[in-house]
Amino acid sequence: MIFRHPNGRPAAAPVRAAAILAAAVAGAALLLAAPAGSALAATGPLITTAGQAGYAVTGAHFTTVESWVRLPDAARFASEVGQISVSAQFWTAYSVIDLRATACTDASCQPGGRPVTRRYRLQVDVYSRTTEALVCSTAASGQARCPDVPRSFGLARFAAGRTVMIALGYRIPYDQVFASVNGALYNYPVSTRSVFGQGRLGVEFGPTPWTTVPYHAPATARPLVTFDRPKPPPYAAEITTAGGWAGGIASWWADHKVTMTSDGSSAGRTEAAPSRLSDDGYRFTVYLEPAPGAAS
Repeated sequence: MIFRHPNGRPAAAPVRAAAILAAAVAGAALLLAAPAGSALAATGPLITTAGQAGYAVTGAHFTTVESWVRLPDAARFASEVGQISVSAQFWTAYSVIDLRATACTDASCQPGGRPVTRRYRLQVDVYSRTTEALVCSTAASGQARCPDVPRSFGLARFAAGRTVMIALGYRIPYDQVFASVNGALYNYPVSTRSVFGQGRLGVEFGPTPWTTVPYHAPATARPLVTFDRPKPPPYAAEITTAGGWAGGIASWWADHKVTMTSDGSSAGRTEAAPSRLSDDGYRFTVYLEPAPGAAS
């Protein structure tokens, strides 16, 4: 696979849960709308964050956010970052549901350490959108633990180099969001009136989507991971909506680049950023960015 920098330079679940997952995957496999590039598609404003990079979609009631990724060997990036999480997110006006597959780059989970290749572990975190406080986590204990977490979800591990499907789905009128990475599944209870007005796919580098993380800039832009659909068949969508629309990120709603900066603001130094969308709006690569003025 040839990676290119954005500027063009080379560089075991319950029966009901299983039924929900099967319905979601089947629904995502049907491309129900006009081709990408429809007049209804739009490029939205840039979103800057302190700890994640990728793409967001807005402007609809989203019911599936999913992608296929080849998990990178996190150890290869030990000089720059402490951990890597491939992530899918649902956002309502009040909450954020964050599914991630995470691997540290060294024993300390801090940049600059001795590289160690680790398997990816799964986690679902739920946050208050307004306060950014943790509501629950599948990795927590006691009152902070999300309800009814299957043991199999917590024990699931995925080796670097493996291609996985990471997916969040909300199938109306069910009262659950399913979080799935290949066969590992967790269902989080939500209101049947939930409206997920934003979805995100990308990479996180800290323990929360808002954490400012230590970052050591590489000498040149480094491709980290590519998000895409699987090679057909099947033909599958990354995004689906309650209205029956399905397709890639750049389809019929607004898509936004999500860029990580040194302080989370647009004035901060860019540290990680996505490429332009390709493959009919399905594909993008997240890059670790060099310091300003570095050779490229």
